[in-house]
Amino acid sequence: MKYDSRLISKPQDQRPLWRTAWGFVTAAFWAFYFYLWAPLVTFVLWLFGIRTGWDELYAPESQLDPFVLVVLPLIAIGCAALLIAWAEYNRFRFRRKDRRQPRPDTPPSLIARMLGAEPAIASALRAGKVIFLHMDQQARPLRYELQAT
Repeated sequence: MKYDSRLISKPQDQRPLWRTAWGFVTAAFWAFYFYLWAPLVTFVLWLFGIRTGWDELYAPESQLDPFVLVVLPLIAIGCAALLIAWAEYNRFRFRRKDRRQPRPDTPPSLIARMLGAEPAIASALRAGKVIFLHMDQQARPLRYELQAT
């Protein structure tokens, strides 16, 4: 198997400090990228009159509302923190769990009947990790191919 340097093949070997540091580096470069797009976005907003609407609604007499300057960024940071916390919680909760395990309570005959397939195909679907399933025009499984993992 050829090594692909773009992928981390063992993320559990990467230290959390390094992962966090590279996350901040990525965020900084994304911020810089959006900063480079700011002139074009401003021009498009000006073309459609949105910039004028913003000036009239939120910046009368060239004064910005403190709500816009203080509270909105805090809300955005809070939302980002909640999303990151939720993602980290799920990563912690589901690490080392292979969710592709067959359900032991579902018999192959039920799977075959629901799919309109042969029992051999249903048994293969339960047992295999990677399977190529060939289907007819009515989306009924005809045959399968196992791929070596």
